[in-house]
Amino acid sequence: MNRKIVIEINFNNYGMNPNRLTREWISERLDVFRTFTLRSLLSQTNADFLSVVKLAGGCSDIVEDELAKREPIPDHIRFGTSIESKHRINAYIEAADELLIARIDSDDLYHQSFVQQLHDYEFQPDTVALVNQMGYLWDAVEGQMASVFHRSPSFYVFRYQAKDFLDDYRIVIPGKGTHGYVTELPHEVIPHRNYVNVIHAANTSVKKVPVKDRLTEDDTKAVLAEFLGTGTANL
Repeated sequence: MNRKIVIEINFNNYGMNPNRLTREWISERLDVFRTFTLRSLLSQTNADFLSVVKLAGGCSDIVEDELAKREPIPDHIRFGTSIESKHRINAYIEAADELLIARIDSDDLYHQSFVQQLHDYEFQPDTVALVNQMGYLWDAVEGQMASVFHRSPSFYVFRYQAKDFLDDYRIVIPGKGTHGYVTELPHEVIPHRNYVNVIHAANTSVKKVPVKDRLTEDDTKAVLAEFLGTGTANL
């Protein structure tokens, strides 16, 4: 079976904040993306995947200009509008049997083995979604990290037959349509601690790293090495 992996990232295509279309906001968030999520993607032990970073309409020229000022990004990680991202995915899966779409925010991390896990995963026949319930919460400003559990977090994967996706079939999350309802779909739980939810200086998160299950400094560095590769001492 020919299985394709896509990692979908919403950069600024959601939300009502008008600043998300400005050069200042885009430049800052690109730096955040490069510091965190991009390093996680580049650290994957298997680079056989496509990542689409989705943009709001009307800002592509600014994004391209800002990207040109920075170190080039590999071709399998592409910025574009929702329509451009759809076309890229369709071209990528044209000869495939199955498509897995993982999602992540533009400032969070997946374990360096995550793509390989998805290539290797053996599904039950009726499974629609994979859920990563175990991960870490990391305050990159204060240097604090704790292991966390969420029944239905935003770190999930949808499973499609490629032909269905090409025919514009899309999985619909029940209830309010948010990630907290993904577990109402036929799903399986990935039994690995696969994600890091990042608190950093540029976000507005009110999350706090819990004292319970907080990691030591050495353990935090060891975890980051599994998500970001080597050279994490400057984070």
